[in-house]
Amino acid sequence: MRIVSVTFRPHDDDSPRPTGIGPLLHDLLWAHAVPAAGLEHVRVRPVRAGLEAVLFVRAASDAEAVTGVRHLLTRVREPIAAHGYAVLLPRPAHLRADFGA
Repeated sequence: MRIVSVTFRPHDDDSPRPTGIGPLLHDLLWAHAVPAAGLEHVRVRPVRAGLEAVLFVRAASDAEAVTGVRHLLTRVREPIAAHGYAVLLPRPAHLRADFGA
């Protein structure tokens, strides 16, 4: 099992952000996941930059996990943008700047 962290940054415009967006993003990620992504669990939480999704992925390596998550993000990018957020590139959890904080 690998852990991949993805940040969702609000658009820089002044458009209102929907309340309860965390569960909605969680559901969007699951709705667009395909079995090949190996997605096992998703947790969405607020962070300073916007929102963070921590994805637990079944993969042989961190690189394979990130590749699978990037494919998932390609499918879900437009629906997430429609809710006022941009997707930042995923990274393995051990490379997170706030890991352990």
